[in-house]
Amino acid sequence: MHEPRLELLPLHAALRTSHSTDVTLLIRVHAPALPARTTRRVPLNLALVLDRSGSMSGEPLEMAKRAAIAAVRQARADDRLSVVTFDDTVHVTAASQTITNRDAVIAAIERVEAGGSTDLHGGWLEGAMQVAAHVQANALNRVVVLSDGRANHGVTNGRDIARNVRGLTERGVSTTTIGLGGHYDENLLLSMATAGDGSFEHVEDATRLPTFFEEELQGLTRTAGRTVSLGIEPNPEFDVRLMDVLNDFKRNDHGRLQLPNLVAGQVIEVVATLQVPAQLGREGLSVSIANVRLAWTDLEGTRHARRFPVVLNVYSASDADALPNDAVVQSVAAVLRSARYKRDAVRALDQGDRRAARQTFEAASFALLAAPLDAASLSQELADVQALSDALDRGDTALSRKRALSQAHARAHSKPRK
Repeated sequence: MHEPRLELLPLHAALRTSHSTDVTLLIRVHAPALPARTTRRVPLNLALVLDRSGSMSGEPLEMAKRAAIAAVRQARADDRLSVVTFDDTVHVTAASQTITNRDAVIAAIERVEAGGSTDLHGGWLEGAMQVAAHVQANALNRVVVLSDGRANHGVTNGRDIARNVRGLTERGVSTTTIGLGGHYDENLLLSMATAGDGSFEHVEDATRLPTFFEEELQGLTRTAGRTVSLGIEPNPEFDVRLMDVLNDFKRNDHGRLQLPNLVAGQVIEVVATLQVPAQLGREGLSVSIANVRLAWTDLEGTRHARRFPVVLNVYSASDADALPNDAVVQSVAAVLRSARYKRDAVRALDQGDRRAARQTFEAASFALLAAPLDAASLSQELADVQALSDALDRGDTALSRKRALSQAHARAHSKPRK
């Protein structure tokens, strides 16, 4: 059976006899490989929902259409696909179907033209209904919404929209959202993706849309596990406490972290801090400070759960302090701290405090500089933070906010760079 693999890496691999210890723990979830038979993968049941409001006129709409056409061409015989477009009205360009006549679907997409205002909720809802009508327990049932604007027609209240998205999620229909350019409502699209157990993406350049859609669909086809949860269970025998999780994953009804889907070839990284009291009289012994519980649903729809112990050795304070820190854990934790600072900067911008936002970007840079910088990812993170600060200095607060929010979300959810 193909199962995910866990790595449990402490920053400092020791507990102290005479002092309490804060244990920073990196949990790496390696997705299982897909079955060796290359034809075997989870079938897709997708709705592509494209904004065709007036602001999409020209290159943005043409690139969106090209992206949808690429998705049609990639669809397999056992996949279902629908295409919905919206301005102030909603149109089903291609009803949910297995693609037996690609040319007809492509021709329908090519006829789409730009229109008026933006009924984003109506477009999403029609796409969700297209998917919901054909929900399969063993399929990936998802709506992908692309918009460059703000909901200004139909249902426009963000909380109402997110609540409706959550309701469809409970019926097995997830939602991914893509914000194009610099004028869309990132709060709304992020809340939809969060409620929809999907992804949120910020795409500045419309010419990137076809490539992005191709990468997104390839990721969906490599899904090896769904409805993934991670529980960190401190050992009550030693009064261990969970103090922090640097990621911003939502928690399920059992208090466990809701992780992204397991995608073959990708790794989900979670960093947590556990506080362990002094281990008096236990020098030289090993102590199990916690269990990490991973649960997931496989391609056949079967639910699995595994527990993995976190075991550390107890040393004297001097011997413990002499042990080196793990550079990998330092680097991952630095990136996640930087993501947290970016979220803090977004809150400062929402309060109109650009000075505080700039200071928070500086704190993100310091967090990265404190870690080993031989990793290319850290260098890129530093460049990203500098670009956020530069955009703010140019007076482009909206762009800085969108980039900060999308980058923080991506890093905290272990999404690969695109």
